[in-house]
Amino acid sequence: MSQLNVDTIGAQTGNDISIASGKTLKDASGNAFVTSQGLSSAQTFRLTAGIGGSVDAAITSNWEVPDTENQGNMGSLVSESSGIFTFSETGYYLIIAQGSTTTNTGGNVTIETHITNDNSTYTMVAEARTYDDNSNDTTFSHTIIDVTNVSNDKVKFFADVDHSNCELRGSTTQNLTCVSFLKLGAT
Repeated sequence: MSQLNVDTIGAQTGNDISIASGKTLKDASGNAFVTSQGLSSAQTFRLTAGIGGSVDAAITSNWEVPDTENQGNMGSLVSESSGIFTFSETGYYLIIAQGSTTTNTGGNVTIETHITNDNSTYTMVAEARTYDDNSNDTTFSHTIIDVTNVSNDKVKFFADVDHSNCELRGSTTQNLTCVSFLKLGAT
């Protein structure tokens, strides 16, 4: 492989320098800092059954990949097993959590995003909460995480429902409570 040494790279005309499709510019350590490709992965998982009652626990079951109408995922870099979401590639990921809730008698309903970097100890990094009497609401949270180790960096979601007549809603045909992972780029 050849090496080109220059002090400055400039565009022949205008301000833009083009990179061939699918190619990446890297620094001396091999870290990508410019890439010609856009978003490389976008995945959604939805909760298929509601979580009601007085609950404060990890959501370990009833996750599915949406399969209604034209819903789809781009790529498959995130997988789910027993409520733990695992990455197959390192990188920066935007995580969006949506909670569809039913609240009665002034109850709180929360969906929490927890992450770990040691495959053991999880820390809450984002939450989306509703509090209201006799209403149906939707709430969102988001965070960007840097996945540097696919064996240790993982995500799980918790439901915190504080009254027996409140619910974090689920559905097999709509994205009521759902989470999305968008890979933004290399770490």
